[in-house]
Amino acid sequence: MKNILLATAVFFGAASAASAFELGNTGVSLGGEVDLNYTTGVETYAMDLTSTASFSMWGVYLGAETTWDLLDLNDGDLFTGIDFDAAYQYGPVELYGEVSTDEDFEFGDVTIGTRLSF
Repeated sequence: MKNILLATAVFFGAASAASAFELGNTGVSLGGEVDLNYTTGVETYAMDLTSTASFSMWGVYLGAETTWDLLDLNDGDLFTGIDFDAAYQYGPVELYGEVSTDEDFEFGDVTIGTRLSF
């Protein structure tokens, strides 16, 4: 069963990573990315699925993403929380805010800032 879930996740994650799902001109985007890697120093494998949803219109961006550990499907630590971010772009200046939750939906620290691109 675990192998079937992993194969399904790789298939749909790779397909959605290639091109995010856009719902017409509404500014809504759904997507995902599967990251399978091997670290040589500690000899460990990792396979994560990151699913994303966002909305953007008139310079305002609202997004949410979560990462699922696909190698620990049966260990109970699959869901680790959701990362939320919001931004407003005005020319080269971007105002942003970020907050994350844990697996119990308890919010952590809020980060608010500004970026200047040149």
